[in-house]
Amino acid sequence: MAPRRHELETRILASFDELAAVAGEWDALWARCPGATPFQLAAWLLAWVQAFSPACIRALAVRSGGRLVGLAPFLIYPREEERVLAFMGGGVSDYLDVLAEPQQEAAVVAAILAAIREIDGWTTLDLTDLRADSLLRRAIGMAPSTLHDQCSALLLPETRPELLQLLSKRQRANLRCARSRLQRSGGGQVELATGETLPGFLDDLFRLHTRRWSQAGQSGVLAEEALRRFHQEASAQLLRKRILRLYRLRLAAGRTGAVVYSLFGGRTLFCYLQAYDPELAWLSPGTQLTFFAMEDALELGVRKFDFLRGQEAYKRHWCATPEATYRIQLVREQLNARLSAQEIAA
Repeated sequence: MAPRRHELETRILASFDELAAVAGEWDALWARCPGATPFQLAAWLLAWVQAFSPACIRALAVRSGGRLVGLAPFLIYPREEERVLAFMGGGVSDYLDVLAEPQQEAAVVAAILAAIREIDGWTTLDLTDLRADSLLRRAIGMAPSTLHDQCSALLLPETRPELLQLLSKRQRANLRCARSRLQRSGGGQVELATGETLPGFLDDLFRLHTRRWSQAGQSGVLAEEALRRFHQEASAQLLRKRILRLYRLRLAAGRTGAVVYSLFGGRTLFCYLQAYDPELAWLSPGTQLTFFAMEDALELGVRKFDFLRGQEAYKRHWCATPEATYRIQLVREQLNARLSAQEIAA
């Protein structure tokens, strides 16, 4: 007999194959969760598992009547003397959380927390990149959470003139001057990646990002081969799902001035990575391409432009509003005590 709607069944998924087997249901659940971000998609996290080969996957799948209603993409990794239970996708994902069926969030999260207590082999819970409205943060209690990082976002208006008015007078002047210089230099055009052109766009992104960081005496994260493999796999999947929107500014001579790697989720555009040719800084190619992405977002009905984590100076120039992310760290005994106290109070 199939379980009734209120009876939830939780299963541990401990391998890539088990995760891949539920990918379709996983993404369908993601689409039903209005607050979910692209960093919670099966395509994103499966590509992460392929690239980084975590040794101890412990994802939790929650079902009701056979239907997937919850997904918690956990793993366990060693950190000195600890065995840490954390989210998959760490390091490459700006927001992380569980997925829970709308209207069943409380029951699903309760089932996930109960299952966490039964997972063997971990000593410390360390959940990072949680948004202020995180389901797990609310369920565990906000008291143990600490500030983890800072993202920033811009709420978009409905028209381009209104968008321009959101910017400072200086930023509007910079855009006008940059476009004028570009036209005097021979002009350029913005391109969007397709399945056929994606490899070339990624090559430009990797090259320009690495060149920019090398000028500061650093290699930059995209110099790592595993990260390149991750983005090559994830971007191909996300492009097919129309989640990825990869922009490139090409000058008339065929030279790439800038690349912006963005992800769409709900009514938000997540500006994930951008890179520009430092030799063309006088054209402000990154600024021009970012503004084009904002204009494109308006056309697509997007109402929020999320610059994601990091406190780079250019984000302040766009008048973006800071949005904190949080971290929950509890040893196993602390989590058990906290959840037991909540059960008694209930």
